[in-house]
Amino acid sequence: MLTRCPECRHKVSDSAKSCPSCGFSFDPQDLERYKQQLERLREHKKEVNRKSAKLQLIWLLIFVVFIAVATWVTS
Repeated sequence: MLTRCPECRHKVSDSAKSCPSCGFSFDPQDLERYKQQLERLREHKKEVNRKSAKLQLIWLLIFVVFIAVATWVTS
């Protein structure tokens, strides 16, 4: 049966010890290490998204204040 390599996404036999395309090892310890790296990457992306959302909110508030002041000054 064929499975996909988690690293390069090529189809690989499920009995293979490593991916013939990229050399990714299917050793259980290497797979566990790979899963931990993916989890750290997900957490990092979540943190970046939170910071980005905060920054966008700050810019929105600045824009709203600018429009409010401009409207107040011109009226």
